[in-house]
Amino acid sequence: MKLAIKMDPYETYQKYLALKTHFKSDTYDYFKYHGKLKGDRTRFEVRKDKYYFYKMSKMRHAEDFMVANFIANANFWPGDINSESALRVYNEWMKRRDSLGYLFETEIQNMDDDFDSNLKVAKGQHPRLFVLYLRGVISPETMIILNQLTEFFSYWDKRMGEDLVWPDEHKKLKKYQPFFLNNVDLDRFRSIIVFRFKK
Repeated sequence: MKLAIKMDPYETYQKYLALKTHFKSDTYDYFKYHGKLKGDRTRFEVRKDKYYFYKMSKMRHAEDFMVANFIANANFWPGDINSESALRVYNEWMKRRDSLGYLFETEIQNMDDDFDSNLKVAKGQHPRLFVLYLRGVISPETMIILNQLTEFFSYWDKRMGEDLVWPDEHKKLKKYQPFFLNNVDLDRFRSIIVFRFKK
């Protein structure tokens, strides 16, 4: 179980800015810079929305709450803390994280039995796996794990580089990956794939 890390409101504000930059920027890496961005406490104190950072700082896992919501919405802002949808996004994210093996095993049942056919890019069409992902049938976590084991994102980049949807989704998945993948036993998931798609 992850320990709660208490932050004061200004630290919460800094984390928010760092996470927002991480998910939106092509160059900033939240982990490389240890979640730090240059900030100004004086400027923070005069922000009209600072109340939300005070409220968020009281959460047990404020950083996780922000990560979950940035994955769902790149334009997440602190005022969303009061919304039912932000809390629902966070709770759903926690459920996915806490039952990753079950989630993965369940979700890949929706793929066609011929594994490669799920990844194939036909001219002018999205591959089946990407369609399932866009429909919410396949989670970001399952997509990332599948790619770690089969490395198809680079193939999709070549075949869908000019697509209107894939580049942004690829960026989001790539930015999200280090937040959970270090704690994943890939051998376990490889075994699940082998069993599911055995001939």
